[in-house]
Amino acid sequence: MKRFKKAIAVMLSTMLLFAFGMTANASQGTEAASDQAIRAESEIHLTTGNKDIIKRLTRVDKPDSVTSSVYVLQEKLNFKTPETTSLKKETVSSLKASPMAALATASSATYSGTITQEGGLQFLYPIYLQPGEMLQAQLDGPFSAQLDYDLYLYEFDMTTGDINPNAIDASTYGTYFNNYDQGAASLPENVGTRNAAGYEKAYAIAVHAKKGSSINDPFYLTVETSSSYDVYEPDESAFHAYNFTFSTGGSSLNSRSIHSGIDNDWYQITIPANRNYDALNVKLDNTSESYGYKAEVYEALTGNQMVLLPQTNHNVSLNTGTYYVRVYTTNQYSPDHLYTLTLKPVLRAGKIVINGYDSKNGPNDYPSYSYGRHYRADQRSNLTVKGVVSTTDGYAVANAPVDVTWLNQNWTEGSGNRTRTGTAYTDQNGAFSVTLSLPSSTGSIAEYLPGPISFTHYYDLSGVAAQVSGTSIIDTDIVYHFAYSVYGG
Repeated sequence: MKRFKKAIAVMLSTMLLFAFGMTANASQGTEAASDQAIRAESEIHLTTGNKDIIKRLTRVDKPDSVTSSVYVLQEKLNFKTPETTSLKKETVSSLKASPMAALATASSATYSGTITQEGGLQFLYPIYLQPGEMLQAQLDGPFSAQLDYDLYLYEFDMTTGDINPNAIDASTYGTYFNNYDQGAASLPENVGTRNAAGYEKAYAIAVHAKKGSSINDPFYLTVETSSSYDVYEPDESAFHAYNFTFSTGGSSLNSRSIHSGIDNDWYQITIPANRNYDALNVKLDNTSESYGYKAEVYEALTGNQMVLLPQTNHNVSLNTGTYYVRVYTTNQYSPDHLYTLTLKPVLRAGKIVINGYDSKNGPNDYPSYSYGRHYRADQRSNLTVKGVVSTTDGYAVANAPVDVTWLNQNWTEGSGNRTRTGTAYTDQNGAFSVTLSLPSSTGSIAEYLPGPISFTHYYDLSGVAAQVSGTSIIDTDIVYHFAYSVYGG
């Protein structure tokens, strides 16, 4: 902080020396130009676009997500034959030891199992869906960095009973351990489908050991059916995310719900190279957060590894590229509750402007002394410095920290009167206001003002600097520090 004050003091001292070097008999044209510039600066108004409400989403299905690097089904299953699964049906209480156990609910069926050979599968079938119903499945574990299991969803031919070998959905994330509230785990695999036909249909779920196997490390498969869901379902994995395009002022979506304990809603966002922000605020409404809803941002690495990005006060730092937002619940949910998801860029400060002052004699006290037209602050009074912080392309920057320094170099360092400092944060319109308590003026300059009634004014030249904290973004100005006047000179 001392280094910052010293740098500001040097800058203001240089500015004041320049002001002292100006001729007292500057031409009227120069004064007029200076006045015009000051008026132009003081009349800057920054605006930002209203927060957009997104009314329609576009799905970003990846055509190869179910066909590339996935298991090619060779088994021949028929739902008319007896089920031969070795999966063990779990109770909610027995799942308490699982790091992701909180995702299971009393109404869902959860199974556990192991795969003893790399490339092996475990099936769960048949699962019947009535017309209009939706099926969701979630695979948690095995909880080992050496194992990588995938999840597949198949449909049976209702005429023959034979399984269609082409998966209708697949989740093939690579194993990557993130830290969740429930513990360290790789992102769960999720699949889903709706029965849009007018008759009952049957499905099969398969767990595939893509890498490694274990007789000791179990996986947990949770299955849930529902007849109440939003129109955008299913979008259970990042492979079926919806485009979320947000405006500079922020955009919100309020037409979606979480209708089961394993429901996952996914959105894809694109961060362009040409932008005026480096972070994104990702926020759910307060009611949804009280339910236990989460909005998380992921980055995809090679092999479909999904890395959970850290958040600070809902802000996520992002580089140029594609990212994925996941909304789900860790606790309760309601299909009747529509959550509001808001994405708002945390704008990057690119410019700061001092655009006004206030003191004992009000905001319009701008005399034209020999050193130009500048604001005049009275001694031993408060000086309020006002301004705005914006991006380089003119958008207001909210919550930007601003440091303001006032300097009167006629006072010595040890006097305690040489500088005054203050800090503030910008509001939603990018505006800041810092009030400083000024010392007395030394009255170092005497200026005779002739006229029918003449006076001599005594004042100091002082400097003001406003800087975005921790950056080189700064604006400086000269302020007259008034002492007193003598009638008749």
